[in-house]
Amino acid sequence: MKDYKAVLLYLLLIIQFPTLVCARDVLLNDRLKAHVSFLASDSLEGRGLGTDGKILAKQYIAGQFQAAGLKPFGEDFFHHMSLMVGVARIPGTNIIGYLPGNDPEISDEFIVIGAHYDHLGYVYGMGERVVFPGADDNASGVAVVIELARLLSQKPEALGRSILFIAFDGEESGLLGAREFIGDRGFVEPAHVKLMFSLDMVGMYKANNGVNLLGMGTLNNGIAIANQLAGQEGVRLRRTTRDIAVRTDSKPFADVGIPAVHVFTGSKSPYHKPEDTYDLLDYDGMADITLFMQSFTEELSVKPELLPSRQFVRMQNPRALLLDGGFITHIGSANHIFPDEFYDANAAFAFGAGIFLQLHLGNRYFLQSEVLYDLNGSQSAEGVFRRHSLTLPLNLNYHLTGGPGEFLRAYPFAGGYYRYSFSGSDGDTRLDFDGVHPTGEWGFNAGFGMEIMRFMIAYTWRIGLSDISSQQGRTTRTKGYYFTLGYRF
Repeated sequence: MKDYKAVLLYLLLIIQFPTLVCARDVLLNDRLKAHVSFLASDSLEGRGLGTDGKILAKQYIAGQFQAAGLKPFGEDFFHHMSLMVGVARIPGTNIIGYLPGNDPEISDEFIVIGAHYDHLGYVYGMGERVVFPGADDNASGVAVVIELARLLSQKPEALGRSILFIAFDGEESGLLGAREFIGDRGFVEPAHVKLMFSLDMVGMYKANNGVNLLGMGTLNNGIAIANQLAGQEGVRLRRTTRDIAVRTDSKPFADVGIPAVHVFTGSKSPYHKPEDTYDLLDYDGMADITLFMQSFTEELSVKPELLPSRQFVRMQNPRALLLDGGFITHIGSANHIFPDEFYDANAAFAFGAGIFLQLHLGNRYFLQSEVLYDLNGSQSAEGVFRRHSLTLPLNLNYHLTGGPGEFLRAYPFAGGYYRYSFSGSDGDTRLDFDGVHPTGEWGFNAGFGMEIMRFMIAYTWRIGLSDISSQQGRTTRTKGYYFTLGYRF
C-alpha cells in the first residue's frame, strides 16, 4: 500500500513539475520586470550623474541587496567616490554587497558580478524635458544582478569562493566607478579577484537570438566550461570570445590582469535613445540568463583554480609576442604613373585576396604580413593593362586605441611590398614575362585601419618604387588605392 502511494506521489510530482517550474519562472520574470520598470521610470530622471533620480536608484539597489541577503562590504553598501567628469568633480557611489565563500582554501578569493546603474539623464528640447530611461542600458543588468544575488543567497553552502555584487556608477562617463573600485585597495586587492562579469544590456535575448560572453576566453578553459553548461541549461550562447570588451566595466578589471567577461545580448534595443523603455524588454530571456548565471557562478566558485588563459597573460606583458591570422581582401583601383611625363594613366579595377599573419610586439605594435593573389593594372592605349600577381605586403602597425585581443582597435600602418607577376595582358596582347616585361616589383604601402569584433576595415595606399616598363628610356610605376576588408580568426 505504501509503495502504491509512493508511485502515485511520484507521478503527481512529474505531472506538476512543469507547472512548478513555470510558476518559478513567472515569479522571477515579474521580479525582473519590477526592478527595470522602477529603475527606468521617468521619476528617476535617466539616472544621470548629479540627478536626484540616481540617488533614488542608489537607495533602491542598496535596499534590494540587503533584502536579497547580501552583507555590506564595510560599514554599509556604499563606496563613495569623487568622479572627475570634464572639468567638474561630481560625487558618485558604487553599491557593493557580498556573499562569503565556504571553502577555507579559496574563500578569500572573489568573483565579481557587476552592472552599471547610471545612464544619460535627461535633456531639454522644444520646451520639454526628455528622459533617457535606459531600460536595457542598463536597468536590465542591474535587475539580473539583484535577482542573481537573491538566488545565490538562498544556497550559500554551494559557494566556495566569495561573491562580490557591485552596481557601478559613472560607466557612461568613462567606466569611472569600475576604475575607482579596482584602484581602491581599501576594498579588495586585485590579486584576490579571480574573475569578473559585467552584465551590461541583457534585455534582448530573443531579438538577438542568444547571449554573448565577450572575453570568456580570458579565463583558462572558460569557453569550454561556458558552452558545456549552456548546453545543459538550454541557453544559447551566440558568441564566446577571447577578446576584451572595452566599452563596459569589465575593461578596468582586464587592464590589471583579471579575466573579465561582458554578458551582453546585443544592441537591438533603442540604444542611448529616449525609446529604451521597460516594456520593450524580453523578461523571459532575462530570467534564462539569470538562472544560467546562477549555475555558472556556483560551478566557477568551487573550481580549485580560476586562472587567466595563457594568451590573456601574454596580452598583459608589454613585451609579449602574439601571433594571429585570418583572411583579407582589397578592392579598389590602380593605374600607371610616368615620372618623366606630365600625365598619368587612367585607373582600372584592382583586387586582391588572401591570408594575413599578425605578430604582436607588445601592446602597441604589430607586424602584418599578407600573401595575396593580386589583380592589378591600368588603362592603356591598347585598352586595359592587366597583371595577375602574387603580392607580399609587410606593414608595421601602431595601436592608437585598443590592443591585441580587445573589442576595438584603430591603427595607422606603413611598410613595403614585393610583387611577383606571372601572367597578364595589354588589351588583346599577352604579356611576355620571359624576357620583355619584368616579373618582380617592390614598393611602399601605407594606410589606416580599424578592427571591430575581429572584423577589419582599412584604407590602403600602395605605390611602386621600381620600374615595370618594357620600353627603354620610359619609366613606369604602379599606384593603387584599396578598400580593405578582413577577418581575424
